[in-house]
Amino acid sequence: MKKLMVAENKIISQKLKPDFGQSRKIGLLVDDTCSLPEKIINDFQIEVVKIKLYFPEWDKFPEKNLYQVMKETKAGPKTSAPPPGDYLKAYKKILEKFEKALVITLSSKLSATYSSARQAKEFMPDPSKIEIFDSLAAASPEGLLALRASELIQEGKTLEEILKTLESLRERIKLFAFLKTTYWVEKIGRISSGQAAAFKVLKILGVQPMLGFKEGKVALTGFNFWTKDTFKALFYQLKRQGRKSGKLRMGINYSDNIELAYQLKEKVEKELAAEVAFISLVPPIVGANSGPGTIIAGCLPI
Repeated sequence: MKKLMVAENKIISQKLKPDFGQSRKIGLLVDDTCSLPEKIINDFQIEVVKIKLYFPEWDKFPEKNLYQVMKETKAGPKTSAPPPGDYLKAYKKILEKFEKALVITLSSKLSATYSSARQAKEFMPDPSKIEIFDSLAAASPEGLLALRASELIQEGKTLEEILKTLESLRERIKLFAFLKTTYWVEKIGRISSGQAAAFKVLKILGVQPMLGFKEGKVALTGFNFWTKDTFKALFYQLKRQGRKSGKLRMGINYSDNIELAYQLKEKVEKELAAEVAFISLVPPIVGANSGPGTIIAGCLPI
């Protein structure tokens, strides 16, 4: 598998300084859909289980990232959950170092990953040492939850305290994204051809469908009526969210538009005083729905 999320991932926030001075008792395991950059993964000593990706067209364009190839070929990747065996190996590795393991998965409504993690847990000698948390999210929102869990582990919080905090944050975390085209969601059967036709008419009129999470699923969460500029529409939603929630910590995912991601970072830091924790590629399980041209902002009140 190509380096989907390594070469182009960027660690942004200088405030993220891991310090495990005291004896650490909890290990953290995530799936790579959380889109955390490699530096955060390494610095916070996070174990990662990878989602399976099948995209043979990519072999023709080894120098390009996933979304550049999708744009070039009009083909999309297929993804599948990691098998329970992958989780079993990760559990054994973590419990060799730590007393307990916290596992954060992408939404159980989007993938069988959560189910694989639970199945593997039952094969462990002492399943009580493992807690599995369904993020009901993916991409940068899932990554923000994992990052907060890492910080709480660093602070010496108990597993019960961490889970309680994550449950509270899960209710407040947001994802904002606008579809550049309905081609990809129609292609994989997420919407009907009739719905796609209606969206195209709305697009011509300057109305843009907005995506987010509803009960763990990627769903239509609203419309932008006032501008055809996706960047302006996305910033407007973040500004509204900031007014509701106060200061925000953000993660930004890009597809084939990294420059736009950095423009958004600069604007939210300057005008909203937001903390941008990381910038990374849109993970395939989300990008297969949204396609090239997508930029996603996940945000969490801090």
